[in-house]
Amino acid sequence: MGKWFFRTFQFLQKNRIGSALLLLLVLFGLVFLVSKIRFEEDISKLIPINEDAQELQKVLKTVNFTDKIIVNIQRSDSSEIEDLTEYASEFIDSLQANSKDYIKNIRGKVNEDDLQRTMDFVYENLPLFLEREDYKTIAEKLQKDSIAARTEANYRTLISPSGIVSKEIILKDPLGLSFIALKKLRQLGVTDDFVLKDGFLVSKDEKNILLFITPKFGSSETADNSRFAEQLYALQNSLDKKFAGKVKGEYFGAALIAVANAKQIKSDIQFTVGIAMTLLILIFIFFYRKLYVPIILFVPTIFGGLMAVALLYLIRGEISAISLGIGSVLLGVTLDYSLHILTHIRNNETTESLYKDVTEPILMSSLTTSLAFLCLLFLDSQALQDLGIFAAVSVLGSFGFCAFLYSVGL
Repeated sequence: MGKWFFRTFQFLQKNRIGSALLLLLVLFGLVFLVSKIRFEEDISKLIPINEDAQELQKVLKTVNFTDKIIVNIQRSDSSEIEDLTEYASEFIDSLQANSKDYIKNIRGKVNEDDLQRTMDFVYENLPLFLEREDYKTIAEKLQKDSIAARTEANYRTLISPSGIVSKEIILKDPLGLSFIALKKLRQLGVTDDFVLKDGFLVSKDEKNILLFITPKFGSSETADNSRFAEQLYALQNSLDKKFAGKVKGEYFGAALIAVANAKQIKSDIQFTVGIAMTLLILIFIFFYRKLYVPIILFVPTIFGGLMAVALLYLIRGEISAISLGIGSVLLGVTLDYSLHILTHIRNNETTESLYKDVTEPILMSSLTTSLAFLCLLFLDSQALQDLGIFAAVSVLGSFGFCAFLYSVGL
C-alpha cells in the first residue's frame, strides 16, 4: 500500500503545476457547492424517523394552531382599559404596516365588517338557530307594548354615538330576533372569561387582551421567522417603553421557540468549535514554537470538512446544523494525520520511508473511524445520519489530503 502512495507522490512531484491547478479547481468546486447548501436548524430532526414519529409529525404539521403566535397584552392596576386597547391598536397597525410579508392574519380584534357579516349570516339563517321555546319569546315580542318599548330603545340607540355602528342592524332587525340566535352561538364556543371591548377580546377583569398571529412561514423555517421575531421584539420594546408602568406585552408560539432554539444551536456550535480551535492552536504554537505550523495542520481538516458538506449537498441539499456542532469533535481526530506526517518529516526521514511507515497505519485508522461513524446511517434520526456522513467523509478527505498533497507541499 505504501508503494502505491509513494508512486502517486512521485507523479504529483513531476507535475506540480498541473497538480496545483487541479487542487485549486477541486477547492473552487467544493466551495461553490458548500455555498449553496441550506442548513436545517429544526431540533426535531433528532427525533427518529420511524412510523410512529412520522404520524406524530404529520399530526403536528396539520394542526394549524401550533403555528400561531399568541400575544398577551397586560395592563397594570394603575392604568385604564383605554391604555390597553391603545397599545393593542398600535401593535396591530405597526405589524400590518411593517411586517405584512411575514404574517397571514391577526386575530383578536373584531372589525365592524366582521360584525355586520356575522349578523347578516345569523339573520338569513335564523330558523336554523331557533327552537320551540324561542317562538314563544318571539310571540311575546310581537305584543303591542313590547313593540313600543323596543322601538323606544332603538330610537335611543340611533341618536347615541353607537348608532353609527348599529344603524344597519336595527333597520334589518328592529325586534332584535338575531340576538336570540347569537346567545346560542355563545353557548357553543365562547367562554365567559373573555368579553368584547372596543372590538378586542378582553379578559373578564379587563386587564388582558389576547391576539393571535398566523405567520406565513412554518415553525421549521427559522431563517424567515428569525427576521420576523426581531421585528416583533423590537416592536414590543418600543411599545413597552412608550407605555412604561402601564401596559406591557409578551409572546408565546412554536415559531418563536424554533427561532430561539436555532440561535442557541448556532451559538453553541461557535462556542464549542471556537474553544477547540483556540486550545489546539495554542498547544501547537507552544510545542512547535512556530506560528505557521497550526495553519499547515488545519488545512487537511478544512479540506475534509468542505468535501463532507459538498457531498451532503449533492445527496440531501441540506444538512442539520446540529450534526455540524457535534462534528466539532473531529478536529482532534483529523489533526492526528497531519501530526503523524509532520513528526516523521521533522525526523528527516526520506519520502519513501515516510510512506512506508505512515501510510498503512493512518489508512487503517481513517477507515475504521469512518466505518464507525457510518454505522449512524442505520439509525432513524436524520441529524445523526448527517453526522455519520459528515464525519466519515471528513476523516477520509483529511487522510487523502495528507497522503497526496500535504507531503508534496512540505
